[in-house]
Amino acid sequence: MKRTWLLLLFCLTAWGAPAQSIPGLTLDNNALEFARRVLFPAFALFLLGYFVLAAIRLVLNYLLKRQIITSATSESIVERLLPGPQDEQNKVVKWVALLLSSGGGLLLCSRYLPLGLHSVIILLFSTALGFLAYYLYLRRQAK
Repeated sequence: MKRTWLLLLFCLTAWGAPAQSIPGLTLDNNALEFARRVLFPAFALFLLGYFVLAAIRLVLNYLLKRQIITSATSESIVERLLPGPQDEQNKVVKWVALLLSSGGGLLLCSRYLPLGLHSVIILLFSTALGFLAYYLYLRRQAK
């Protein structure tokens, strides 16, 4: 316990004594160029990989369903093994809520130029509102 407190104390003292001034959180040309060359392609590759994995999972679920039907197993085992259509519908609703809220956040960011810290805050709150809408949808559906 003593080590934890000492580590925390040393970390806090090092945090409070920076050697350089803290740079402002602005989007300059270098940051935008970095985002255009590195972050956007990485995000696009992530989305492509996610789509491919989702497609593979759907095909494998279909093949598993066919195999289970041909082997004539009981329905209770089939229901426990495979996701129901309600789960897939909830995933679709989640993605629609997130994409709509993110699109609304991007629209608000484009209305209040120049881009800066307030743009990041707008995007965070819009995404949080999308998750809140999804949570309220699930809660209302459970009733």
